[in-house]
Amino acid sequence: MGTEDQLKQEGAIGLRRDVRPDDPAIVEEIVRSTGFFREDEVTVAVELVRERLNKGAESGYEFIFAETGGRTVGYSCFGLIPCTLQSYDLYWIATHRDFMNRGIGRKLLEETEAVVRSGCGNGVYVETSSKPLYTPTRAFYEKNGYMLKARFGDFYDRGDDKIVYVKYLQQDSFISERNEADL
Repeated sequence: MGTEDQLKQEGAIGLRRDVRPDDPAIVEEIVRSTGFFREDEVTVAVELVRERLNKGAESGYEFIFAETGGRTVGYSCFGLIPCTLQSYDLYWIATHRDFMNRGIGRKLLEETEAVVRSGCGNGVYVETSSKPLYTPTRAFYEKNGYMLKARFGDFYDRGDDKIVYVKYLQQDSFISERNEADL
């Protein structure tokens, strides 16, 4: 049975943007379940949700949560990069291990891009690790139209480079000129 059929059986994926008081614990569970993140990274993921709850939009963090069958199973966290006018960071995107490979990450990414585009944003920047564990993560971004933009050697640790991807959402003349200048 294909993933589309599985999702239909389990119920459609719903998306929400409001952040609720129980979301810090939910985000912690999602991030831990992936097996990708260190304890300090899990702490940061939870802190961003708490900051949004405490400060609202002033926090600069936006969230989209994916839900199915009454359960939150994935999320994205993104925001306008300070001192830019149209560039956004995708800080986090994660799907609970039990719900991976069902198109939830792609749906979250597409919705994140739509929200950025609706806010006159253009560039979505993502950073990730070069470790072999992150090979599927890098493939996910590349499959969804993200271009490798930079690599910083030994950034996170020895042998663990920071990989930066970007996707331009509006292909106007400014972006075309900018890409040609980067070559």
